[in-house]
Amino acid sequence: MLKNDGNGHRSGESDEGFVEEWRERIAALPDEQREMFEGGTLSQFFLRWPLTLSHPTFVGAFYGLLISLALLAPTLMDQTSIGESLGNSFRTWSITALTIILICGILGGFSAIIIAITKRIPLRLDRKRKFIFPIPFIGLILFTASILEPTLGIPEQLGWVLMLAPGPLYVHLSYAPRWRMLDRMARGLKPMEGPMEVGKKRESEDQDLLDAIDEISEE
Repeated sequence: MLKNDGNGHRSGESDEGFVEEWRERIAALPDEQREMFEGGTLSQFFLRWPLTLSHPTFVGAFYGLLISLALLAPTLMDQTSIGESLGNSFRTWSITALTIILICGILGGFSAIIIAITKRIPLRLDRKRKFIFPIPFIGLILFTASILEPTLGIPEQLGWVLMLAPGPLYVHLSYAPRWRMLDRMARGLKPMEGPMEVGKKRESEDQDLLDAIDEISEE
């Protein structure tokens, strides 16, 4: 029989047991409440990894890697069009890619720190996902057009913003708070500290999340 200490931590169980237990406890929830913890398809993809590897820092860096790969072709075309060799063009892309990955990773780590301080619950993006998902692709198209056809007058900065902003925003608003709750559960702690109250301006979906947290905490 496991017992909780004063901080809500369970004693007498290995770390591997904690990991298995929180996954089993979430799997036992009704579908709607389970989705509150696991998030959408993207969050579920990352949360299949061990929690150490799915830290917001690494998820942010992974997003930066995807953006960098998408920029490979436009960068090579742009550099070779001004007379640069393929080797120099690839070097330019490599420096840009490392910078993007580093920035996105740092922003992900910063989000994890902020969420640990504010203890904010995750924002559900169900209704907004269909609008957010195409934004990086639109940014890539605008960026490519701005460097290959400068006569169009498309600001290159607009493409950069639309490409880079969605990833860090997703990590900060949705993924980092969700990862924090699951990490606490994996360490035998309650998903959230202190009383969980829903204010008048809270949406019903936030109440559903708090109900799911209550159910998990009581098990």
